[in-house]
Amino acid sequence: MIMMLPFLTTFIAIALSMRGLRKQAIGVWFISLIIYLIWMKFHMTDKLNISL
Repeated sequence: MIMMLPFLTTFIAIALSMRGLRKQAIGVWFISLIIYLIWMKFHMTDKLNISL
């Protein structure tokens, strides 16, 4: 469910832009970008659990 959030917000931004609500679409897209950056930082700094 958590990984669905950035895709949902991106979909909402696309829907808003198709309705002609440019400022709201840019705002939601910016929120999506922040979510993507937070997830990228989390996954890049997460410790790998590799044991032999």
